[in-house]
Amino acid sequence: MSEYIKPEKTIWKMADGSIFEGPMAELPKSGASKIAKAGVEVSKEWLKAQGWADPSEKKKAAPVKKSAPKKKVETKAVKPSEDK
Repeated sequence: MSEYIKPEKTIWKMADGSIFEGPMAELPKSGASKIAKAGVEVSKEWLKAQGWADPSEKKKAAPVKKSAPKKKVETKAVKPSEDK
């Protein structure tokens, strides 16, 4: 049996295939199709077929990489020469 979710924001599919979450007034381009209304249950399988990715799955998928320790740069003061 498929899982259902209630999105907090309305989900739109743009003409170029990208996904936008938010109200109609904030759409970046015209010609978008509404694929889920805020507060209404929608099947996750159907949303994934439309190209939507679950935000909770994005957080689990990418582990945080630790950067290599940085080497300290040595700065040495140079005395000015007095050859005048």
